[in-house]
Amino acid sequence: MTYTTTTSTSATKSPRAVSFVSPTVTDGSFAFARIKGDLCLVQVSYDTPMSALSTVDVKIFRHEFITIFRFVESRTLHPADITIVESIDDRLTRYEEENDTVFLAKDLMDRMRKMTDPRRTMQARRSQMQRYRQR
Repeated sequence: MTYTTTTSTSATKSPRAVSFVSPTVTDGSFAFARIKGDLCLVQVSYDTPMSALSTVDVKIFRHEFITIFRFVESRTLHPADITIVESIDDRLTRYEEENDTVFLAKDLMDRMRKMTDPRRTMQARRSQMQRYRQR
């Protein structure tokens, strides 16, 4: 998408194109993250500043089959829209950039399954409610 704007330089005016480009994450660390409530595999750019106020550039991967994840999209997210749940050790992943495919170790898949298990989230909500009622 390109918009044309007019800028003033001395006495002449010349059009200047402003383009909006998708974020590029060329290198980064993998993590499980909640994006607007959904658990995802993401690659967070090493170029993202470590600040709670900075936007976060990520590649988002969709779970495809057993331990296989495929690239879906690159996004720049507001810090309120993403929560890093667990950073993933590079030794537990294999990233094939030419196919945009990530393979995770089986124990990571077990942890991910536990994080997304609806029974566990219901138990957590019940215990939160019990603690709230005890106050």
